[in-house]
Amino acid sequence: MVDDSPSRAISLKATEQDLVNATLNPAIEQLSDSELKALRQRLRQAHIKSRDISNQQKREMRGKAEARGATPARDNTGSMAKAQVIRDALTRVQAEADRRDSMMVAKPSHAELAQRALEPRLSNEASKYPGSGPPASHGMKAINREKPFKIGTPKSEIGRVSQAGKVAQARKDGNSR
Repeated sequence: MVDDSPSRAISLKATEQDLVNATLNPAIEQLSDSELKALRQRLRQAHIKSRDISNQQKREMRGKAEARGATPARDNTGSMAKAQVIRDALTRVQAEADRRDSMMVAKPSHAELAQRALEPRLSNEASKYPGSGPPASHGMKAINREKPFKIGTPKSEIGRVSQAGKVAQARKDGNSR
């Protein structure tokens, strides 16, 4: 991960800086689950606040909203950077929470799942009666063809088409005289 701590120090207040520093790698692993949950909530609130300020400044720059201060905002890059830094910290906290959750829930292996699926089959005894045959939903029994399919046009069709061409040409020749 790239260390951009100088840019973070410029754009964040002291409380926000403490929140972001708590999400960095060695410190985040030291937090308990309840502290991690509280940190996530505070980061969400800080992100919403900085995002709202950035959006307000955008609207002021476009002339869509009244200025909140004495003069309208001319630039909101600092607010956007602050929102992004807090969002990145929130992503790190969420990743740590997901990592802890995945460690708590042990997934069974494929071998265990296969064994579990096989146990009911092995515990059942074979039936004493013969099977009833194929069900009615499968339809009639297929009959195998004795003659193979012929591919191509039959000779009778070829003769009929060529004869029709001859007759049409004769009509055309007869009408031109």
